[in-house]
Amino acid sequence: MRPEPSQQERPTALRAALVRSEIRRAYVVLCVVGLVAILVASQELLRSVDRRIPLFGGLAVAVIAVLQGAVLVVAHHALRTKRTFPEWFAFLTVWVEALVPTAVLWVQIRYRTIDPYAALSAPPILVYGLLTALTTLRLQPWLCVLAGGVTSGSYLALVLYVRYGLGARASADSLPAAAFISYIALIFLTGLVCAFLAKQIRTLFEAAEREAEMKREVERIEADIAVARAIQRALLPRTTPLMDGYSIAGWNRPADETGGDYYDWQERHDGRWLVSLADVSGHGVGPALVTAACRAYMRASSGFETELGALVGRVNRLLADDLTEGRFVTMANVLLDPHSGELELLSAGHGPIFLCVHGSGAVEEITPTDVPLAVAADVDFGPPRTLRLEPGDTLVLITDGFFEWAKPLPDGRREQWGLERLEQSLRRLVARPPADIIEGLAADVAAWADGEPQQDDLTVVVIQRARETP
Repeated sequence: MRPEPSQQERPTALRAALVRSEIRRAYVVLCVVGLVAILVASQELLRSVDRRIPLFGGLAVAVIAVLQGAVLVVAHHALRTKRTFPEWFAFLTVWVEALVPTAVLWVQIRYRTIDPYAALSAPPILVYGLLTALTTLRLQPWLCVLAGGVTSGSYLALVLYVRYGLGARASADSLPAAAFISYIALIFLTGLVCAFLAKQIRTLFEAAEREAEMKREVERIEADIAVARAIQRALLPRTTPLMDGYSIAGWNRPADETGGDYYDWQERHDGRWLVSLADVSGHGVGPALVTAACRAYMRASSGFETELGALVGRVNRLLADDLTEGRFVTMANVLLDPHSGELELLSAGHGPIFLCVHGSGAVEEITPTDVPLAVAADVDFGPPRTLRLEPGDTLVLITDGFFEWAKPLPDGRREQWGLERLEQSLRRLVARPPADIIEGLAADVAAWADGEPQQDDLTVVVIQRARETP
């Protein structure tokens, strides 16, 4: 297994940007060096100054150019290897870039090519500020302070050398001593200002990087959730059972990308059909994982247990071992024998369940008879309730997301759709086929909510016995 990359090796947008900024800075310095080289060459051609000045100027240009070439080599290597630009090398370049113009001035002063005090105010001192300003591109405030300190310190050394080392006296047209002190202060102040700017730019960049990283993380999570949703949807039945005299339909719509409800049906080896509907507490990714486990346990256990109570008890023990305290599952299970017309119903804390009687038009609510799953491992479930669907009768298993869907009222209270409206809707729709009943229920609750967002998962299974033909 490949080891975890260190902080130095781990690629980030900031490190890459710092290296690229180092490359751009090197190119800018090379452009400046090129202009200086042209100036030095013109002085040589015109022979307007002492020939030693172009000589030392050319040497200074060569040193800076070689240094920037080395910077480019190191920076491109860091970019390829996804590393940071070495701080020790940046430290070295600050010193070299600051001392090269100082050396040129010292040569001019030492060999008296021009007046010492004139040299202290000559154009080369402008290079101090330029190089310090370019250090801002490194986005390292301490390097800016270092550049300001080294350049101002080296210039101060030149001033002290002229005044005390050479004992040179200022001529009448020389700048006053206060001017040189101001130069020193301004050069150092340039370093401080550049450090402030580098800090602000880096802060803005880091904030942008964090925002981009958060966006990438959100996109990654959304992609993972989309995959989880696709997997969860794939676990739902894709076809409806083909049973003589019976029709079954199911439907699910989670409140989030993933949900905590599921329904399923499977034919057992004895020809009976097991129809299940479950509602895990909460909704989202966590309950979605529980629904997948619950479905797997039901399908795996149905081959071992023939009795509905024993089957639900086995699944309960498995879930109780898996789930944390406070997490539970309500489940309704129907074991339907299409040959005899009898069904067994066991509700583990799940309600309501509605029996719509075709003959009388009544809608009977069937209350739960057992506790939810995963509340305790040592629970006996059953015996199940035995029912017989008469021709035209309909059994509706539904989750609480329907009747608990709430909308705000003008007085600030929230009102739920409620069981009464749900029963009214069933009475109006019960003569339709199961799929149409489900479609009508979803349309009724959505129309009543009047645009209020869905707050919980919606799941419903409808089992209907065909009417007798005259």
